[in-house]
Amino acid sequence: MKKNKASLIYWLGGSTCAGKTTISNAISAKYGFTVYHCDDYLGKHIEKSNEQEHPNLNKITEVSWNDILNMSVEEYLNWITGLFSEEFGMILEDLEQLPDDKPILVEGINLLPKLIKDEVVNIDHAVWLVAEDAFYKKHQMERKELFERIKECSNQEQALQNYMNDDFAFGKYILNDAEKFDLKVIEIVNESDIKKNIELISRYFKLVNKTGLL
Repeated sequence: MKKNKASLIYWLGGSTCAGKTTISNAISAKYGFTVYHCDDYLGKHIEKSNEQEHPNLNKITEVSWNDILNMSVEEYLNWITGLFSEEFGMILEDLEQLPDDKPILVEGINLLPKLIKDEVVNIDHAVWLVAEDAFYKKHQMERKELFERIKECSNQEQALQNYMNDDFAFGKYILNDAEKFDLKVIEIVNESDIKKNIELISRYFKLVNKTGLL
C-alpha cells in the first residue's frame, strides 16, 4: 500500500465478541472516520476467490457448519488463518479504492497481526482486542447466528463446545501473535471495558490526550 494511504489507516482486530464493531462505530461517529467492516466484504471476496490462488477462502463455498465444527482445533486454526491470509490482499485493494479525505478505521476478526505489521506506518495505528473466556461465553450465547449455525450439525451439543473451543484458540493465537510483534493488545473482561476502551483506544490512536480532543 502507498505510504500516504497507509498513514490514514487505523486497524482494530481481535477475537469474536470483544466489542470491535461497537468500538469502531463509536470512534468513527465521534472523530469522523470512514469504517471498513471486514465482515461486510467477505461475500464479495469469496466470489472473487478461486481454488488455485485462494484454496482456504474458496473452501467456504464447499463446506457446511457441520464440516467446520467437526474439524480439530488445529485444523480449524490452520484453515481460518490461511483464509484470512488469502483474503488480506483483497482487503488492501478495497482500501486503496476508498477516498483519502478522512482517516479509515479497518475492523474485523480477519486482521491477523502478522499481516498488519508490515502495513502500519505508525505502530500506534493498530490495536487488537481479545475477549476473556467468561465475557466471550456470555456474549456468544446471546448471538442468534450461533444457534442457526449449530442447527446444521449432527451433534449440536458437541458442535457448540467445538465452536467455543475454536474461538478460544483463535483468541489465544491473536494474543500471542500480537505480543510476538510488539503490537498493542487489550483483553476485554467486562461490559465496562467496552466503554473504557473507546477512550483508551482513542488515546492510543492519538485522537485525544488526557485533557480531551487534540
